[in-house]
Amino acid sequence: MSIAVTFGMMVALGVAALMIVALVFLLKPVVRGIVWAVRHVCSYVFGTLGDVLRFAGATLVVLLTAPLAVGSVVIGRWSAAQHYGRALAGELKSMGRSLYMACIGRPARLLCLDQALAGIEQRLPQVVAEAPASDRPGKRTGQFDGYRIIGSLAGGGSGGKLYIAEPDDMKRAGFERRGQRGVERVVIKAFSLRDGSSMPQIVRESRALDAARKLGLVLEHELVPDRFHYVTRYVPGQSLGLVTQQLHATSREGLAGPTLAAGLGLIADLLRTLDTYHRGGLWHKDVKPDNIIVETHAGQSKAHLVDFGLVSHLNSAMTLTTHGTEYFRDPEMVRMALRGAKVNEIDGAKFDIYGAGAVLYSVIENGFPAHGVLSPVTRKCPETLRWIVRRAMTDYDKRYVSVAEMLADLEVVRRSADPFALRPIDLPSVRTGRMDLDPVAAAPGAVAGGAGFGSSVPPPIPGVA
Repeated sequence: MSIAVTFGMMVALGVAALMIVALVFLLKPVVRGIVWAVRHVCSYVFGTLGDVLRFAGATLVVLLTAPLAVGSVVIGRWSAAQHYGRALAGELKSMGRSLYMACIGRPARLLCLDQALAGIEQRLPQVVAEAPASDRPGKRTGQFDGYRIIGSLAGGGSGGKLYIAEPDDMKRAGFERRGQRGVERVVIKAFSLRDGSSMPQIVRESRALDAARKLGLVLEHELVPDRFHYVTRYVPGQSLGLVTQQLHATSREGLAGPTLAAGLGLIADLLRTLDTYHRGGLWHKDVKPDNIIVETHAGQSKAHLVDFGLVSHLNSAMTLTTHGTEYFRDPEMVRMALRGAKVNEIDGAKFDIYGAGAVLYSVIENGFPAHGVLSPVTRKCPETLRWIVRRAMTDYDKRYVSVAEMLADLEVVRRSADPFALRPIDLPSVRTGRMDLDPVAAAPGAVAGGAGFGSSVPPPIPGVA
């Protein structure tokens, strides 16, 4: 009888233990869910409260600044009026952002509709930023002999005015005689002292364009006492930044298959163009997604590098300057410029290689490399692409010798049946023994930063018209 009782007690204890274990396993996700829900709601509540306070603060600043702006206009203090106007514009933007987040952004996130906001918060602002300005040059800028202005483009950060134009018959005939056939539309980039451009800026923008014209990159250019402009072929299409967002819209993890092939094809176009520059003795100096236009025709996409305002001779005796765009500009170029280095004392092509690596990073990651070569890639990508990015963006004396060498590596990945199966040792630059397998091993902090790389894959551009 005692054995039976003991056995019964053991069974009861076993059942109780199993029930406790099962309860723990069931309660664990429930508790986690409750904790997540509490955090989610608290984030919404405190975030909304912060938005309301920011809106109130910006409103107060607007109320205090507006009379100062109006008063400056009344008494004719135009510089002060512009200053207060810029301040007002910034505060109004802050009010708009706070109002949007409080009324739309945070409620949508509370309902887990983050993906539905991507178009409003990411793509729409870029589309608005790229909206053209006035379709006609003002009286201060003047007209352009031989061209009929039919539209305009967003001017970008250099301050120049961009116009779309059609050459007249005489201009078109002149282009034909120089072997520049099929020029139907052009882009005119103009800098005028009367529109706020400075003479140093105008002179800087006009350098090296004779060489660019001989290479067929520029159709013509003209420098007069108060204005400079140059003319290039018009390329209809979208910026690489917008195209990259469209490629990534189909996958949160990263590019793969057709989208990977499309993105790599566009980078290959960029590298071929840069190779033409470098062989012609020039470097672009401002390689970035906004300066790359993707033209799609008959289902085929091609990337065109535009904006020749910073083009420089590789053998120029001028002192190196740091013009260009942050995150796509080589930090080593800045350091060399601060030391007073001359352009002909360094290899400017390597700065374009850095820019090309940063652009490849942006296509892979759908973001900019905020930390240079150590910027982590969080999306899936072939190991070889990760290696190419690091090699292009590593220290000046350790990166690719030429754009052609980078292109050869990229083509191996682009033409592979399975890019994810490739290893860095399969790349031509590694097989020939010209490069080591760890391009950032010697860089300070590389062990901590380099491990973060992991990205995606591209093809022709699905859904891009």
